Amino acid sequence: MPVDRPEPPVFRSCLYVPGHREGRIARAYESAADAVILDLEDAVPAAAKARAREIVSAITAGPTAKPTYVRVNAIGSGLGEQDVLAVAGAGLVGVRIAKTRDVGEVRRVAALLETVACTATVHVLIESADALRDAFELATASPAVTMLGLGESDLRADLCAELDSITMDLGRARIVVASRAAGLINPAQSVHPDPRDLAGLLTTSERGKRLGFVGRMAIHPDQIPIIHRVYTPQPHEVEEAREICATADTAREADLSIVVSKGRLVSPPVVARARRTLHLAENLDLSMEAR
Repeated sequence: MPVDRPEPPVFRSCLYVPGHREGRIARAYESAADAVILDLEDAVPAAAKARAREIVSAITAGPTAKPTYVRVNAIGSGLGEQDVLAVAGAGLVGVRIAKTRDVGEVRRVAALLETVACTATVHVLIESADALRDAFELATASPAVTMLGLGESDLRADLCAELDSITMDLGRARIVVASRAAGLINPAQSVHPDPRDLAGLLTTSERGKRLGFVGRMAIHPDQIPIIHRVYTPQPHEVEEAREICATADTAREADLSIVVSKGRLVSPPVVARARRTLHLAENLDLSMEAR
């Protein structure tokens, strides 16, 4: 019987933490991050994989202090399926599949979650040129998929591209387009790899927002304030979105598809963007602050 999954939440920040580092995990939950990603993949050395799985499965077995995701090892690694089954507890919000290659892997993870009646959603991490090519197919591989993401370090290596290159921006834009074409929420931006480079974090976050990302992954708590500064809807943005939606509701009652509000054309795409802003604000309890 299909699992009834809840509406996917929207976060400004998700903090990655190695699954074998219990002290860091505790600090991650105490941080200002909106959500936590417990990592079983690249941040965990081979000798610590089994221990990390034990630690993470104990955390996701019950309620958690923050919304919790787990990045599992690639399905082709021989570890991914074991990871999914181990962490599929009541406290798991979503599984992030590392180095996704094809739709069969996505469907396999979704089926494993169904088997244990876990309501967790699936995030597909695109880290190779072939996966980037197939982004839309991966996004639509299963109803369990709620987000695409980029693993930029591996993708850069595969493409032989620099972090700030047009090639990487094209990849970023591709997953934004694929996500929206598949009816998914806008993706969260990949991590900034140098936790000491806060100026670079700010610049790339502002660029990511312009590209269509909503929120960003982090690898250190010091990155969270800047990510929140960029990705938190400002009160004037929330108020403008509310006015646009109210105008659209009035137009619908009058059987009009396009109207003008304060000299601005209010068409369906403008309304859709306004509703996404309100959705994020409501998730963050910011809509009340703007009133």
